[in-house]
Parts: sequence; structure tokens; C-alpha cells
Amino acid sequence: MLISNKLLSLLATFSKHDLNSFKKFINSPFHNEQAELVLVFDIIDAYFRASDKEKKANPLEKHKVWKAIFDKKPYQDVRLRRLCSDLIKLIYSFLAYTNFQKQDFAEQITLLNALNKPSLKKYFDSTLSQVQLAIEKKQLRNADYQLSSYNTNYKLFNSTKDFREKITLFSSLEKADYHLEAYYITKKLENYCDYLSFKSVISIDAELVLPPDFLYYVENSIFIKEPAIRAYFLVAKMLLTPEEEIFFFRLKEHLEQNTSRFTLQELDIFYINLKNYCIAKSNKGETAYFSRLFEIFQTLLKEKIILKDGTISTQSYKNIVTVGLLVKEYEWVEKFIPKYKNYLPKEHRENALTYNLAKVYFSQKKYNQVIEQLREVEYKSHVYALGGKLILLKTYYELSEFIALDSLIDSFRIYIRRNKIISKEVKQQYLNLLRFVKKLSRTIVGDKKAVEKIRTQIAKCKALAGKKWILEKVEELA
Repeated sequence: MLISNKLLSLLATFSKHDLNSFKKFINSPFHNEQAELVLVFDIIDAYFRASDKEKKANPLEKHKVWKAIFDKKPYQDVRLRRLCSDLIKLIYSFLAYTNFQKQDFAEQITLLNALNKPSLKKYFDSTLSQVQLAIEKKQLRNADYQLSSYNTNYKLFNSTKDFREKITLFSSLEKADYHLEAYYITKKLENYCDYLSFKSVISIDAELVLPPDFLYYVENSIFIKEPAIRAYFLVAKMLLTPEEEIFFFRLKEHLEQNTSRFTLQELDIFYINLKNYCIAKSNKGETAYFSRLFEIFQTLLKEKIILKDGTISTQSYKNIVTVGLLVKEYEWVEKFIPKYKNYLPKEHRENALTYNLAKVYFSQKKYNQVIEQLREVEYKSHVYALGGKLILLKTYYELSEFIALDSLIDSFRIYIRRNKIISKEVKQQYLNLLRFVKKLSRTIVGDKKAVEKIRTQIAKCKALAGKKWILEKVEELA
């Protein structure tokens, strides 16, 4: 029987850098005084660094771990479980500690609390000056900046009990109050925008208590000049009044001019709202928003906002290619595909490269190159498998390669029916697609009666993959 699954699952999320850092943490007597915990971790650490073959040959079984730690002592399951539990607690302490260190000025502001004593006044004053200077030097102007500014100004005002000295520090109280209000407004708007975003996608309601005429107050207050407040205000207005495009353009311009004022995570959230707005508009037939969506993707790439821990998701990679092709930026897309391939998760790189290049060639009507790309591909993902087979299906149809088309339809149908991962809804969409493609391939050009019958059947079909392309082919036969 293996040792704690909870412990293994937790440590499995650690990178090599995380494991190395925790190794230093656990070996520090300040953080850990149990020698056995170091031994347990070393065994697990060695296991994670081993090859798959070695892991299979030497699984982390309880009795083996116990023997490695206690040698000939009789096995005690309760004690081993206690060690695993203590190690988990130590990992939590490590995560809390490292997260605390990552927060801007959290350590310095906590230090101010410790130094705020009459006997340590000169140390308090020196540290406070350094922290305030560092806060102002930092370009970020988000909620964390407001909170840090509030804390330092408030601590300065309360650093003395002397009435006369408090009067001279009164401007610090004013600044503290300003930044406290700015922090409150920023977080209130952030919560409100989250609510509006979810509400636009799913039917959801929440009791968010907003002051009367809150947005009107924000717009006409001195706080609207704060970059984060203005950004969230524009998001809210854009979501509330999508017909008024001016808020989209103002938000886009504001973000481009204030990129350095936000973290990458914050920028990602703002740009998600811009992307969703473009998609909603383009879905309503406003095709100009495809170009605007393409511009947004270019910005996300340029500023590296789209990268998460140095990685681009396969969905984002695919979406960029799709939008680039819609606006006919073929040359740019062809360069993008190999350039960003190595930013993809390793297991998806080759499939993504092959599939997306095939999409480019299909859009350019270079059908022979599509076939070269897709003919011998072995897909590791059912998403790429479906997409690749769909492109190949369209290609054979465009080339009137009906023998190859019939063969692919048969093998595609078998693949869909046998695949246990694909949902019933998606299966039905593709099975209907295959049915209509087969009908179209047997319909004579100009046979109006047959074409009209197919058109009527398509109109009644609610689950159909590649519907836009299918309808185009129907019109070509009319």
C-alpha cells in the first residue's frame, strides 16, 4: 500500500525549483526540528526525480518508506501517517511563507508593526521612508498599491501619541483616507465586473450591495484618474451598455497606455473582457470586430500577457490562428505557428503545428499541402483529431476526391462512435456532418429539388459541426 496520496498529490504539483526551495526550508531548524520529516521528504523527492521505469519498479509503499527511515524498528502505521500529516502541514507553511514574500511590501509593512514602539522610533522612521519611496517608485497603480499607500500613511499618522506632532502629520491621515477610499472603490468595481462577466455567460444572480448611483459617483469623482478604477469603470460600462462601442475603444486605449500600471494577471482579466466583447459583436455579424480581436491577440503576445508560466495554452494558440485566418493575415499566421510552437505544452506541440498549418493551407486553398500535412498524423488529443479529420474531409470534397472522401467518412464515423471521451452532443454534430457531406457528394450541380431538400434538412438540424462551410457548399450546388 502506498503512502499518503494527499501528500504525493500535493508535492506532485511542485516544479523542480519548488522542490529545491522546500528542501532548503525543511532543512532549516528555524522551520523544522523533526529529522524524520527530512528523511520522508528526501525519499519522495528522489522518487519524483526518478525515471518512469524506476518509479514503476520502486513504488512508494508504506513498509519500504518506514524501513528506509527506521530500519529494523517494527512498522507503526499510525506514526507513519502522523509523519505524512506533519509534512503536509510543513508544506502548507512553506507555501504561505513563499506567497507572503511575493506580495508587494507585505514584509515591510508587517515590519512597521513590529517597529512601531517609542524605543524603536528611529528604526520605524527610516523603514517607513524606504517603504514609501519604494511604493512610489513602483509603476503599479492597482488595488495593492492603494492598500500599501493607505497602510504606510496611516501608520505614519499613528506613529506618535503627541498631540502637537499629530497635527503636523495630519496630511498623512488625509492621504491614508484617500488611498483607503481608492482601494475600496477598486475592489468594489472589480467584484461588480466579475458579477457582470458571469451574468453575461450564465444565468446567475448575486446580492452585491452597491451604493446608490455608484458608477455615476465614480465617474464624477477624483478617483476616476486612478488607472485601475478607470479600467474597471470602463469594463462595467462596456458590459452594461454593449451597444455603446465607445467604452470598448476607451478601455482598449487606456490599457495600451497604462500596461505597466497593472500586473499581467490583471491585464489578462481586462483583455478577456475585451475579447469577449469582440466575439459577441462578431457573432452578431459585425465582422469589423474580427480585426479588432486580432489586434488584441497581437497585444497579448507582444506584452506576453497570454503566457502563463511561460506557456501558451493550445486553445489560445488555436484561437489566434483562427482569427488570423479570418482577417486573411496568412503570412503573419504562418510565421506565428512555428515561432510560438515551443511555448505550447510539450505533448501537444507537433499536433498543434501540423493541425494549424493545415488550417492555413486550407484557407489559402492549397489543398495538396493540406493532405501532405494531415495524411500520416497520429493525434494525441481528440480535439485535434476531430479538427484534423474535419479539415481533411473538407479538402477531399473541395478536390472532388470522392473515393478518398467516402473512405474517410467511413473511418471518421467509426472513430466517433468508438471514442469514449467525446460527448454525445459533439458526436451527434459530427455524425450529422458526415451524413450531409455524403449527400452533397452525390448531388448533381443544378438539381434544385435535391438541393432544396438538403437545405431544408440542414435548417432543421440543431446539432451540426462545420455548418457554415456546409451551407456554402449547398449554395454552390444550387
